[in-house]
Amino acid sequence: MRIALLTEATYPYARSGVGAWCQRLCTGLSHHEYEVVSVTGTAPGGAGPAYRTPGNVAALRSMTVTASTTPPGGRLSRARHRRAGAAAATLLSRGLVGDGPRGTAMFRDGLRRLADLAPAGHPLHGVPVAEILTDAWRAAGAASTEDTGDFTFPLPPLSPRDAQRIAVLLDHAVRPLAAPPPEVDLCHAVGAGLPLLVALAAKWRAGTPFLLTEHGIYLRERYLTAGDPDSPAVRAAVLRFYRTLSRLGYAEAAAIATASRFNRRWELRHGAHPAKIAIVPNGLDPAAYPPLPEAGGPPTVGWVGRIGPDRDLHTLIEAFARVRGRVPGARLRLYDPVEEGPGGYAEGCHDLIARRGLGAAVTVTGPVRTSVEAYADSHVAVLGTVAEGAPYPVIEAMMCGRATVGADVGAVAETVGEAGLVVPPGDPDALAAACTGLLLDPRLRHRLATAARRRAVEHFAMDRMLDAYDDLYRGIRSPGRAQEPTLALPFAPGAA
Repeated sequence: MRIALLTEATYPYARSGVGAWCQRLCTGLSHHEYEVVSVTGTAPGGAGPAYRTPGNVAALRSMTVTASTTPPGGRLSRARHRRAGAAAATLLSRGLVGDGPRGTAMFRDGLRRLADLAPAGHPLHGVPVAEILTDAWRAAGAASTEDTGDFTFPLPPLSPRDAQRIAVLLDHAVRPLAAPPPEVDLCHAVGAGLPLLVALAAKWRAGTPFLLTEHGIYLRERYLTAGDPDSPAVRAAVLRFYRTLSRLGYAEAAAIATASRFNRRWELRHGAHPAKIAIVPNGLDPAAYPPLPEAGGPPTVGWVGRIGPDRDLHTLIEAFARVRGRVPGARLRLYDPVEEGPGGYAEGCHDLIARRGLGAAVTVTGPVRTSVEAYADSHVAVLGTVAEGAPYPVIEAMMCGRATVGADVGAVAETVGEAGLVVPPGDPDALAAACTGLLLDPRLRHRLATAARRRAVEHFAMDRMLDAYDDLYRGIRSPGRAQEPTLALPFAPGAA
C-alpha cells in the first residue's frame, strides 16, 4: 500500500518524540511504501533531514508556510480573486467567529472552496482578509445568541493592527491546501494541525481517505501555549481556527488513532464519533530498551527531555532542593537540554539551581545517544510537566526497568498504572516526597522497577503498535474490514 505520511515541524527534519515515532512506523511497516510530506514554518536547515529515512520512504516533500506570498504561475485572474474572496467571506463570517453548528458548516464550506482554488496559487493571495474579518467581527458583536445560535462566546475588541496580524497568520495557516494531492492509497496525518489541511485537500480534490493520529491533543497544546505577545483578539482568532479545524478533521477522518484514553475523552468532547477512535499506545522495541541493573554511585534522580516551559523544571528543581534535605548525597541529572540564548527558559533553570545552592548536586548534560544511557545512571526517573499526551520518557524508563515518578497530567497516570508513582502537577512537596521515598527504600524501588518493565513489555511493545496501524491502514483501504484494531491501553483500576 502507498501511504502519504503528513507531518508538521518534526519528521524527518527535527528530532523529537513524534519524529522518532514516525521513523519507527516507517521502518517497522516496511511492506508499505511511504511518501512523506513535511509542513514547516520555516525552510528546513541546510544540514538536511535529522533522520535517515528507510528505503520504503519513496519520496520526501517539504512545504514552508511562511515562504514568499508570490503564487506559482504569476498573476491570477479576476474571477479567481472573486471566488477566493467569496470563499474567505464564508470561512470568516461565521466559520471563524461563530461557535455553533452553522459556523462549523460554513468553516468547512469556505475551506473546501479554498482547496478547490489552491492549485492556482496560495489560497488567500490577494484577498482582503483583514477587511472581511473586521466586518465579520463587527457583525458577530452585534448579533445575539438567541437570534443565531452561533455566537456563544463574546469576542474581544479587534483593532486594525490585530486584523492585519490575523490576516497574515491565516494566510500562512491555509497554505497547505495548495499541496498537490499525493498519488497514494491513503493519507496519514500526524497531528490535528496543518497536516490536516493537506489531508482534507487530498480527500476533497482526489477522494483520498485519511487516518488521523494524535499523540498529544494539538488543540489543547495551542490553548496551553497561547499568550503574549499576541493580543486577546489575535489569540481568540487563532484558537477558534484550530478548534474548528480539529473538529472538522475528526468529522472527515476515516479513522482516528489516539495514544491514550485521556486523548480520547478530549476528542469525543469535540465531536469525534466513538466508533472512529482506536486507542493505539506508542510502542518501543524491548530489545532496544533492555532492563538495566541498579545504578551504582550516589542516589540519583534522572530527567530526560527538552528544556522548555511546558516541562516545568522549576518544580523539579524546587523538589530536588527538598530531597537534598533528607538525602544529602542525592544527585539530579537533566539530560538533553535545548541550548538557548540569554533570557531563555534554560537560563532561568540555571539561575534557580544557583539560587537554591544546588550547583554541585545538579548536572545539566548535553545530548545523549539514547535515553538508555541516561536511565543507566539513574535510580529514579522523573517526568514533571504541565502537558503530556503521549509520555514517551515514562515508557522508555519503564521499559528500562526504572521506578518512575510522574506528574498527573495527560496520559501519565494511565500509562504507569500501579507500576509507578504519580503526584499532582506543580507540587514540589509531593514530588520531593515521592522521590525521597524511592531513593531511601530500595525494596520499593526494585518492586516498582520490576512491575514497570513487565507492564511496558506487555502493553507498549513495538509489535503491538505496528500491528494496530497495519490493521487501520487495511481497514481504511477496504471499508468492509473492521477499522478498529483489537488493541487498547490498559487503565489503572478506577480510571475514568
